[in-house]
Amino acid sequence: MRYSDMSNIYNTGQPGEFETEMAGFFAQSYALDMLRIGFNGEAIADTTDPDTYAKGEDVNIGWHALAKSYNDGQQVMMEPITLGESGTWKNLDLLANHLITETIAASYREDPRLVVLVGAELAANQRLKLFNTADRPSDVSASQMATSSVAGRFAFIPPFMPGKRLAVTTLENLVIYTQAGTRRFRAEFDDERSEYTSAYLRNEGYALGEATLYAAVDESAVTIVD
Repeated sequence: MRYSDMSNIYNTGQPGEFETEMAGFFAQSYALDMLRIGFNGEAIADTTDPDTYAKGEDVNIGWHALAKSYNDGQQVMMEPITLGESGTWKNLDLLANHLITETIAASYREDPRLVVLVGAELAANQRLKLFNTADRPSDVSASQMATSSVAGRFAFIPPFMPGKRLAVTTLENLVIYTQAGTRRFRAEFDDERSEYTSAYLRNEGYALGEATLYAAVDESAVTIVD
């Protein structure tokens, strides 16, 4: 965090708020980094390259990559599909329902904890189509709620998940393990860059609690059509 931003927080807050705001900022940053890597991580590099892999693709092997390597790749659809009225799949509901009924293990298909993770680009496309066909206030209201439920399951847009990816799982199934005794925190002032830096160092690994409880369409397979 730059010194100027720290100064703004200190001068605009109430007594005692500075430490709370700073701790909250860094805790949120760590959590978002963990999600970014979980949804995008593909490999573990000895020396990471954030300029080339801005989403942490080389930091660790995330949930989606683990699913792609399980069961001969059967948990993730990789073959090209089109999504839209004239496409292979007309809408997200049909596609998500296919993942549930054909890819999720039979013992989990009626699990009430199942959720649909929708990439931002897919969600925006579906909402735009509904807005374009809405001609009454009630239709607009329904359009605004459209992406909160897909295939009868609660749906939301996770941060940093690729825009054209669609996945079905439970949130509890997306696991992050941290090795006991490896957590280290480091904080220091960098006067040359006028920044305060905080680092959270640990040995960490991603896992799927049950691989057959994760089903997805890879973003590289999806083409949106009219």
